[in-house]
Amino acid sequence: MNAEILLHFLIFPGGLFAVVFGLLLVSMERIVVARLQGRVGPPIYQNMLDVLKLGFKEVTIPSDAANAFFFRVAPVLGFAGMLAALFLLPIGGVYDGVGANSDLIVLLYLMALPAVSHIIGGSASGSPYSTYSVSREVVLMFAYEITFILVLFTVAYAAGGGREAVFSLKSIAVYQMEHGSFALDWKMWPALAAFVIFMLATLEVPPFHIAENDADVMDGYLMEYSGTQLALFEVTHALKLLLVVSVFQLFFMPGFESGSVLLDLLWYLIKTVTIVGSIALVHAVMPSFRVEQGFKFLMIVPLGLALASLLLVLFV
Repeated sequence: MNAEILLHFLIFPGGLFAVVFGLLLVSMERIVVARLQGRVGPPIYQNMLDVLKLGFKEVTIPSDAANAFFFRVAPVLGFAGMLAALFLLPIGGVYDGVGANSDLIVLLYLMALPAVSHIIGGSASGSPYSTYSVSREVVLMFAYEITFILVLFTVAYAAGGGREAVFSLKSIAVYQMEHGSFALDWKMWPALAAFVIFMLATLEVPPFHIAENDADVMDGYLMEYSGTQLALFEVTHALKLLLVVSVFQLFFMPGFESGSVLLDLLWYLIKTVTIVGSIALVHAVMPSFRVEQGFKFLMIVPLGLALASLLLVLFV
């Protein structure tokens, strides 16, 4: 059993599979955005090459870093959180997940760790650009995390038939396989739309490319990072992309179990690539908000949609 757990954590669906597939998804997003904007874009393996190259670069710590210890620890925090979160998630017909009764709550905390690592690392770097970036990250994180919490409780109560909250990821998937995907339930449509906006915000995709906007804060919280530390941030972003898309599938379209692991895995991969392609489309055509615009939008539109869906599930 311990060997099986280790295999799932280090090889599939977390670990090696998640890192390679996540980096390929990031490269695919870059290619789609480039083609839509009339550019060629990088080769599909570009992000893997970038990470490998960074692994051989020197790691430098700013001489004026506010806290060298937190500067070093921050990249590891986000990376470890994403690996743990992907280990929790069930994949229909392929992997049952951990199966704990409250793993949905654990997922809530783990999904916030990349943003927390940005805040810690940026604050510890001593760079003014990082400081500006961190202040924006905090503002946006406050807004979109509230939306995610409301969507999470909406899904939990929907999986309990509106009578009780179910905080088991496996139970949420099983309920939809037996009663139909939440994406087909009109009461869940506002929550689905709210989660789509949350995805764009937490992945910092336009119109929410604010905290790391090259036009005014350069590389933002990554300004002083180099070598393996910067590589860890790049891999963490790839893992987060895979995680957020996988959570979207689990919450609203877990699919079915065909009885064939290969077919179910292929269906999961197709859905993941399709959703990332849709994110790339938004990325290519949308401008970015200013920080106050982004905050106001997140506190009104997705928050209102998520709350409406929760009330519908509880009282209709």
